[in-house]
Amino acid sequence: MNAGESSGKELRSAEMDSLLELMQDSDGVTARLVRNRMDELGWKAVRYCFLNLDRVVSPDMRAGVHRQLREMSSACCIGDLAALLAESSSFYVPDGMYLLTRIMMPELTPEEFRNCYMEPAGDLAGELRDSMTAVEKTEMLNYIVFDRCGFQLKPDSWDGFESPVLIPELMEERRAGVVGLSAVYFLLAGTAGLPVYPVFPKVPGYYVAYFERGETLFSMDMSRCGRISDPVPRRSWMRTDFMGTDRTVLYLYATALRRFGCRTSRHVQASLLDRALDMLRL
Repeated sequence: MNAGESSGKELRSAEMDSLLELMQDSDGVTARLVRNRMDELGWKAVRYCFLNLDRVVSPDMRAGVHRQLREMSSACCIGDLAALLAESSSFYVPDGMYLLTRIMMPELTPEEFRNCYMEPAGDLAGELRDSMTAVEKTEMLNYIVFDRCGFQLKPDSWDGFESPVLIPELMEERRAGVVGLSAVYFLLAGTAGLPVYPVFPKVPGYYVAYFERGETLFSMDMSRCGRISDPVPRRSWMRTDFMGTDRTVLYLYATALRRFGCRTSRHVQASLLDRALDMLRL
């Protein structure tokens, strides 16, 4: 590392420490300037502050600064989500699901999120072959999710109530309602590049379906371990240009988080999820 690189790194660290110190200031103008700067610097700056909170901030101020950092982390997910959606109509679905998850779990790192699902994702990738048919690939996905990982439908949780919907919680508990099972299903399908997406009909609800050339080849029943069923005819689809795209997965996951993941005390997260849904609106 040359002297210029070292100096730049030290300056960045010094700025982060200064911002942490300023977060202890109750002045509204100072708070706004700090928040704007943290928005510009993004997740890495927030993560640095989380890691150095105890070193820089006085003990009596840590709870308040920690709360600010959590709100900043959640808020910067919206900008990152907008950038992800602007890059292309197709993207790596787990990246979007991570951003939505971090709105609710502000200290969750990308590495922690990946680690919670990489073992079954690796198993799936290791079993899939280009020569497999769509049905064979789906049967392998079902095997990984329901047999190898042991995911089970949680009794009396058909609509997601009283069941976890956050990916890390789902991966740990391995029991969920239909909504939670769908989230895991889309996540693992997304890691393998399988064209598995929700289909939103004209009536409330959704189907899980395998797409081919813009049409549903067949659907999968989450309440019956992904059992392959009939395709969803286009005439029953909600009118939208986004059916069968990565965006629909994020929309469904954000809807689940907003409906089942927020508590009355999480006003900030609820507001941010509303903004995410506006961006993803079908």
